[in-house]
Amino acid sequence: MTTTAFHRALCATLFGGLGAWHGAACAQAPADVGDLVGARGSSGETQMEARGYRFVKTNTVRDEKWSYWWNQDRRQCVQVATSDGRYSAINAVPGANCGERGDAARAADGRQDENRDGDRRFLTLVCYGEGSKPSVESRSGYRWDPRRHRYEPMQEITSGTQGFDSEVQVEISGQRGRIHLTGKLVAPLHSGDVDHWWELTDLRVDRDRITGRYRMNGLNSPQVEIDRRSGRIQIDGIEHFRGSCDQGQWGDDSRRF
Repeated sequence: MTTTAFHRALCATLFGGLGAWHGAACAQAPADVGDLVGARGSSGETQMEARGYRFVKTNTVRDEKWSYWWNQDRRQCVQVATSDGRYSAINAVPGANCGERGDAARAADGRQDENRDGDRRFLTLVCYGEGSKPSVESRSGYRWDPRRHRYEPMQEITSGTQGFDSEVQVEISGQRGRIHLTGKLVAPLHSGDVDHWWELTDLRVDRDRITGRYRMNGLNSPQVEIDRRSGRIQIDGIEHFRGSCDQGQWGDDSRRF
């Protein structure tokens, strides 16, 4: 069974009874490159180029590499995660990750700043970092019973936290904003997004700080805070994320963006 087929079978087993949640929880790689999940890195690169993709850049977080490829004909940017020398995941991501901007973004870049302090009214931020989420582990074995003077079967469930690496993108336009999430920052059961973009509510854009929140589901509405001087981002909800953001280029101001 191929990696892609295994992934589909696993999703069907885990989420088959959840109806509409199945598609949201088990998003597939783009159809034209989905079969490359599990391929060796060198073979995958050859195939990406053969299928019309142009390499853009690579970012490394811990032992995992995140590379970005742009397909001009499809106007599609994909993010490829490489772990242990193989493609572990392929996801479609916004074109800004590949340096491509839509008409709306280009128009926003040309607007005059109406604020006296010269703050930018349009920002596209790409952030990388590490996060943690609650985890549950079931363990079985044998434990000594002092009353019966023998070992007895036991099973226990312990809770803790699980670490992960992820990428976040934030777009701010005036007093409106949205956030794009990937990987384990996206809960298996989620709603309210469009292609993994969530609207930022209670958004506040100050000279040195950006704050807001998004609704992952009915039980989880994480808070987002971005320090515009240091470029640090933190997300606090059921999952926690800490990272660093870049816009690509910035002026002589002491702020990162």
